[in-house]
Amino acid sequence: MDVFQFHNVSYGYTKDKPILRDISFSIREGRKTAIVGANGAGKSTILFHLNGLYATQQGDIFFRNQKVDKKLRKELYQHVGIVFQDPDDQLISLTVSEDIAFGPVQMDVAAEEVQGRVDKYIKLLGIEHLLADNPSELSYGQKKHVTVAGVLAMETDVFILDEPMAFLDPFGKERMASILQLLQEQGKTVIVTTHDMQFVAEWAEDVIVIHQGQCLGSFQPRELFQRPDIMKEANLTLPPIAELMNDIWKGNHGEMPIRIEEAKKWLATYM
Repeated sequence: MDVFQFHNVSYGYTKDKPILRDISFSIREGRKTAIVGANGAGKSTILFHLNGLYATQQGDIFFRNQKVDKKLRKELYQHVGIVFQDPDDQLISLTVSEDIAFGPVQMDVAAEEVQGRVDKYIKLLGIEHLLADNPSELSYGQKKHVTVAGVLAMETDVFILDEPMAFLDPFGKERMASILQLLQEQGKTVIVTTHDMQFVAEWAEDVIVIHQGQCLGSFQPRELFQRPDIMKEANLTLPPIAELMNDIWKGNHGEMPIRIEEAKKWLATYM
């Protein structure tokens, strides 16, 4: 089942400069989907349509086969949580505890349950020591973890992250990867935008390629990396492992490795 369908959607901040141009694609329920493309391709604009922040100017969007009209758009936040690329765009409270609680409170979750969720997700993110701090005074990575905890606390079915790995240190990236793995195990639909093609190779099940406000297609990662025409048109580069293996792998011994563990296993066996 598709959780989202875009049918010929167009959108622009000004009439003469459309950001999305007659774009159509689907996102499947319970899958890990990466939306990729160069800066300015329209990825963030797509995300803002997915959680109802933006209304379509042309075309239709469907959420679980229901057309997103004005009423449903106002209700999407109950189903779709989003973590912005810049955490400063999302932090609004005076303490970390209040910020994480904000979403569930807006969803009319009972006070006892709200506190339970705050406790649960600060432990998951390892930010218990920040509970009474002012979010605006935290480091970038700490702010990112607070915003993630706040969206997790809403416990929506769909979880969206705009460039989740951007500007995180290695430890922060590992923690973020573990959170994404947990969401998958819980059966959530997870959607990310990213420039990190190795992350796409390691994590994504489906990849939607956006170029200048248009969709060039939906692919599985291995399929995309074997389409140099699409990669070139979208100004994307092969992830490091695929680029390395492309130089030494000659089409023998099954599919070309694109993930780190796949490459290690192949090299140990055949080199």
